[in-house]
Parts: sequence; structure tokens; C-alpha cells
Amino acid sequence: MRDAVRGANPIKLSDRHATMHGRTILVLGGGGALGAYQAGGLLALLEAGVVPDAMFGCSAGALNAAFLATTPTVDRAEQLRDWWLDPRTQHLLAPAGWSRVRGVARSITAGARSLLDPVPLRRIIEQQIPAHDLSELRIPLTITTTCLDCSAPRHHRHGPIADALLASSALPGLFPPVLLPAGTDAAMHARCCTDAHLHVDGGVLCGVPLTAALATAGPHDRIIVMDCGLAPVTWTHGRCAAALSPGLIPGAAVPGEPGSQVSVACGLAPVVAGRRYVAPVEQGRGLVEVVLRAFTVARSVANRVEIANSVSDPRVLVLPHVADAWATGLLKDLPRGPRDFRSARALADAGHAATLQRLRGGAAGHSSIDHSSIVHCTRHLDPVPLDVSRRRSQPDR
Repeated sequence: MRDAVRGANPIKLSDRHATMHGRTILVLGGGGALGAYQAGGLLALLEAGVVPDAMFGCSAGALNAAFLATTPTVDRAEQLRDWWLDPRTQHLLAPAGWSRVRGVARSITAGARSLLDPVPLRRIIEQQIPAHDLSELRIPLTITTTCLDCSAPRHHRHGPIADALLASSALPGLFPPVLLPAGTDAAMHARCCTDAHLHVDGGVLCGVPLTAALATAGPHDRIIVMDCGLAPVTWTHGRCAAALSPGLIPGAAVPGEPGSQVSVACGLAPVVAGRRYVAPVEQGRGLVEVVLRAFTVARSVANRVEIANSVSDPRVLVLPHVADAWATGLLKDLPRGPRDFRSARALADAGHAATLQRLRGGAAGHSSIDHSSIVHCTRHLDPVPLDVSRRRSQPDR
């Protein structure tokens, strides 16, 4: 199975089932440094022969989706994983204190609209993604942003890739808003933003564009969701380690609030006894840390409300969250926040292991289709061979 997708012409899972079972749609949510966890999961999917027919991505998830949409192969997925482990990538997405100081000075003296210069990130996007327009990608990709002028999420299927990715990743205050042209919203199937408007991080309102994906899905399509946030919004009570006790924060897993006693973990097993998941938060009291913490809390509430009715759709399969990997011991230590890259390698390995285990059906003796935590549409996923190996010998750069 792995060899079938290593080269330039992977066999799409949906090719064998398209007539009866529809397409496979992949939804990739944002999560900052947790994009490494998602990259590991994407590698596991490609190794299993699961190549999506379409993708929806936001923020870090949009970066991962665009990287993979050019050449959806195992080799490309391994390159994506290595990209997240590269110190240069980490510096761009989580700059050191001196870069912030220079950003503050630039904002004061030059009237800049952000602390960080987006040019280095644009440069690396253009180097890594050999396409100019979203329509040129091998796998159709829809990128989610937040329109400041419309106060609404927007979903882009056409237009300059670099601009859309920069906008989707433009955390307000850190990166400047991006001016995007008027266009048609891919989820609404209607004209929106009649003029060029300013756009920022899609995670402000729609960090996991599941509702947008469902709006384009057919009755037999399957939607696979990878929500890599430390405070995921796609959890379900009685199924996920990140779920809160009902009386705490209705409708949202807010960082810093105590979670329920963990007994289930999105189909992974066994759960380490006595664990109670608490989503980490930014610990510093500086300007950047306060802004990011406020953004994370707001994102958790707003995003959960946005997709509350979508998670239960029978076509949706939510793959294990970071919280689930931690609850089952696949991840030893949680990162301290969404910009903590010190655990990047461990996160990538955990994402790979958790996704493989879930596709296999969880712990030994579990069915490959566990109806308590997986919807029926996954019965058509091919089983993952038990001899799938990973190349772990490459040192950190």
C-alpha cells in the first residue's frame, strides 16, 4: 500500500469507490506549532493509501494542505514532516524575543500594522509550493480566512496561493491583514466581498472549516477531520479526551479549564489511568502572550459554536486529537502552548502513531470500525498493513 502512493502517481482511495461511496474530503484545522502533529497524521494517511479528492484548510492546516496538494505522495508527506522540524520554519512561525522587539520598534517608527514582517513567510511559501493559483493544485484546495470588512469567514478555491495562505495564517497583531480580491465563497456558492477586502487568520471565526466542507459534500462523501489544536473544537462528550465536564464551559474546550477524567480517546486505547486533560495556555505576561491567550480562548468558543451541529454528521470522521495521543501515552509531554516548537518531533511522531492506530481500529482486539467513536462511512477505508515502517534516523536540522 505504501509503495502505491510513494511515487508521482498515487492511487486514490476514492477511485475504487467513487461510484457507490463518493469522495474523500480532508479538513485540516489550525494549531500553530501543532501543525507538526497534523503533518505526522497526514503521513500516516498517505502510507495507508488514503489520498483525498478535495481538501479544506485553515491557518497551519492550510499550509499543510497546500504543501501536500501539489504532489500527494508519501515522499511529499515526509518532506512536509521534515519542514515542520526545520529550525528555520520554527523561527518564522514562533519568532524569538529580539524579533518581537524589532517588530514593536518598526510598528512605532514606520506605522506598521503588525509586529512581524510577512515577507520571510511569503518567501518560504513560494519556495515550497510550486504553483501560483489555487486552481493549479493537483488536489482541489479551499483555504479559509476571516474577512475583516464582512466580519465573516470566507472560503477561497481560486486566487493567488501565497496571498490566501498568508491571510489564513495572519494572526491579528502578529502578521498584517492581507488584501484579497472579490470572489465567490466556495461554501456559500455565492458572490461575496464585492470589493477587495482585508483578511486575517481564518481561526478567528472558523479554525476548522468542517461546515464549509459539508456544504460541498454529497450524500456518500466521507469527511476526515484533523483538528490539531491544543483546545480542539471537534470533541464529543464520551468519545474524546479533550471533552469538558458539561457544567464547566458549555460548548467549548477553553484552554486552562480542567477537563473530565479521561476514559476514552477518540478510538485510541488503552488510556493511561488517572489522566485529566487540561489544555495548555500561553504562560508569559508580555503583550504577545496576552494577545495569543485571548485569541485562543475566543477561538475555542466561537469555533465550537460554528461547527457544533457539524461534528455529529454521519459522514464525518474526526481523527484523534493531541489530547487523545497524550491520554494514551503516545505523546509523553504536552507543549506549553501553540507556539512551543520544542516538542515538534515528538508531536509529529505522535500524530503519525495515533492516526495509524485509529485506522487499524485502536488497541489489539478492537474492531477496525468502532461505532462508539467512528461513524459508519469509514468502513470503506482500506486496512493499514501492520508492517508500515517509518524512517526515524534523520537527525534534527
